[in-house]
Amino acid sequence: MSQEMVLYRGSLKSCNYRCSYCPFSKHKSSGRELKQDREAWLRFTDSLTAGKAPEDFRALMVVPYGEALIHPWYWEGLGALSRLGQIDAVGAQTNLSFVLEESLEGFRKAGGVAGKLRLWATFHPEMVSPEDFAGKCRRLQEAGVLLCAGAVGVPENIRLIQRLRCLLPADIYLWINRMDGLKREYTEGEKEAFLELDPYFWRELLPVPADKSLCRGRAFVESDGRMRLCNISGVTAENWYLPERATDGRKEADGGDPPKLPEPAGKTPLICGRKQCSCYLAYGGRSDAMNAVMFGPYPLFRIPRRPRAVFLDIMGTLVPENSQGRGKEEFLPGTKTRLALETMAGEGALLFWATTLPAKEARRYCQEAAPLFSGGVFAAGAHVYAEYKGRKREYFHRLECGSLARLKALREKLGFRILSYRHGELLYKITLIRPERRPWMAEEANQIKNTLEPECRKEVRWITEGHCLQLVAAKATKANGVKMICEWLKIPLPEIAAIGDTGEDKEMMELHLDTQAGICYYKPVTKNNN
Repeated sequence: MSQEMVLYRGSLKSCNYRCSYCPFSKHKSSGRELKQDREAWLRFTDSLTAGKAPEDFRALMVVPYGEALIHPWYWEGLGALSRLGQIDAVGAQTNLSFVLEESLEGFRKAGGVAGKLRLWATFHPEMVSPEDFAGKCRRLQEAGVLLCAGAVGVPENIRLIQRLRCLLPADIYLWINRMDGLKREYTEGEKEAFLELDPYFWRELLPVPADKSLCRGRAFVESDGRMRLCNISGVTAENWYLPERATDGRKEADGGDPPKLPEPAGKTPLICGRKQCSCYLAYGGRSDAMNAVMFGPYPLFRIPRRPRAVFLDIMGTLVPENSQGRGKEEFLPGTKTRLALETMAGEGALLFWATTLPAKEARRYCQEAAPLFSGGVFAAGAHVYAEYKGRKREYFHRLECGSLARLKALREKLGFRILSYRHGELLYKITLIRPERRPWMAEEANQIKNTLEPECRKEVRWITEGHCLQLVAAKATKANGVKMICEWLKIPLPEIAAIGDTGEDKEMMELHLDTQAGICYYKPVTKNNN
């Protein structure tokens, strides 16, 4: 099981708040229960800090049933984990009721790095005023902590939540969770009010079909080591405390022992069995393109990226790989992809395509969403176009290839046809197309390359995509096209996001490796479900 993002839920089932809608306000943990929770948490953190963390482990989020951060051991554990060089972020869901200065001091004493701390703060108007909650958010922000804030979408609380929005710093995202116990549909007025507060609230209103293929890169760990895909999926037979990750255990001075764990049963296929991803902890961690663009490499922390410009691959990213030119349904008003693009544009992001397709083909696939885009990088970087504030900039990389005649001579022998792409007299791309059932083999592609004159080979870049072998100028890449547009618009690279699903996109996505502010990564998946 991939463990880039790990969610941990201890045995804690109590909270210091007494919210009427919450079952955990009814239970007060005994000293014994708290001791068990502490020991389980420390055993978990020990398994990571003892130098036995999985190689792909990058982020951790505590998602308790109750309120964890009123207990000092959670701050100590988060601090110790944030010290690990491979860790990008640690955090927790919390009602912010902890003593701020004391808690942060415990975090720092454990070696905690404030810049890696992420808090998902929940506003409960029955227990705290908007003024006090917003004040604490500001103090955390001043301490260098990244956070989001939010509330359950209770219609009766709209005005209080609106008050909170006015008091919060503008750069703190205020999210709204759908109220499951409402027992009726939201009225149009309520939807409008919540969408004004949270531009992403439409994600809570639309059904999200379960798709296990999008749940790679995360693991959900229970206090006893049992593992899940997410909080609502089935339990796997795999246990976190495999022999290679187990520590010697923790023996407390008072004689307490760590909780006994079931024997590991070995690695097994991940279990889901759900028809829908019914909460943010389920759908917010999926490895789909929109999650990555809108919320960065670890979307479960629920902190929006808000890039100034977004560069999006088309095939396999915006539209399914097998769409055969029919991307229309992905971009109709009310669909998730269309709403995601509209949300980003509404928050000020400029949208650009970044594709191996020529501009005309790109618009054909995405014609319903074309008005949202300001140009793009087309033909694998050979054609760059941007339109911004009434100004237009355009550039073509000339393909200096004097061997087109030789390619034509090979057409019958190797069974391909030639498409030449030109801007006026300027040749910028050649595509050698075979029947779809006969993809290009490496040997055949090399045979063609070797027919070209040595000088021509140096000036040409080859791209193999199934049954298409494409030739562009050597300097024509998606990465160079992205840099060109950013130079035109004076947008620093750390303020953009790029997303794709193939090796052709990799350089573009690695222009800036700052996971907090720069390019985000999208891992290829077998099925697109945007």
